[in-house]
Amino acid sequence: MKVAALDLGTNTFLCLIAEGGEKGITQVHADLVKVVRLGQGVDKTGAFHPDALVRARECLSEFKQEIDKHNVDVILAMATSAARDAKNGGELFKIGADLGIPIEIIPGEDEARITYQGATAGLNHQNRTSLVIDVGGGSTELISGRGDQILFGESLNIGAVRLTEKFISTQPVLASEKAALQEHIEKEIKSVIAEIKKEKIDQIIAVAGTPTSLVAIEIGGFDEKKVDGYFLPKERLDYWVNEFANTTVEEKKSKYQLGGRADIIFAGTSILLAVINSLNLPGMVVSTKGVRYGVALEMLRK
Repeated sequence: MKVAALDLGTNTFLCLIAEGGEKGITQVHADLVKVVRLGQGVDKTGAFHPDALVRARECLSEFKQEIDKHNVDVILAMATSAARDAKNGGELFKIGADLGIPIEIIPGEDEARITYQGATAGLNHQNRTSLVIDVGGGSTELISGRGDQILFGESLNIGAVRLTEKFISTQPVLASEKAALQEHIEKEIKSVIAEIKKEKIDQIIAVAGTPTSLVAIEIGGFDEKKVDGYFLPKERLDYWVNEFANTTVEEKKSKYQLGGRADIIFAGTSILLAVINSLNLPGMVVSTKGVRYGVALEMLRK
């Protein structure tokens, strides 16, 4: 069976076109990524910005062209934080309906499982207790598990877009704004860390654009085979938090090819570092997979 699994995030839209069966994915035909910034202003206005909806339609139209080329059997798009928060969320669902892309909100009880099984696909996790961290634009998911069993899952309202809009007025970042952002992140993590620590965490697995972008900078360009499974030490994250705090958005674009992620990478990296520090671990394993892989696996197994 051939499926198209879409992850419509607050910052980034992703589309995985894959083939497989009950035992999982056997072939990936396409893996598309585009920064859409769907969550633009949602935290302040409670609604999708008209420009964000235009970008969403353009992106989904491009994805649909690619999907049609591959004659897929099933299409499913999962929307997360921004679509839950927006009072005009129906506009996004209408775009999907117009293009023949069914969009669903990931139910809270399924989000942890889908994210975890996607993030751990292909990684060594069977005999280890792992904490998956998925830094999105609007929220951050923290899911611990041992092998395929979920132990704990929580969604925190700390995403890279949300925190940038809330705390950061200029870049380089003001010391007072950096301190306020870090204090807010630490407070949110503190609300769940005792529960996570009930089981000794052997490794952190980080997914989504922030960690994969950091590894791409470290190795001199994005190469999925090199990025997937890469170990990112805490010292390097600490370095990048300071580097991103002390550079302009344009410098981050030109020096590090961060494109549409340049203005939010400081907040995203700050979240990753805070999680590592809270667990006193030496670093994190980076996965290029995530929700879209989890959605694809769900469809193939059904």
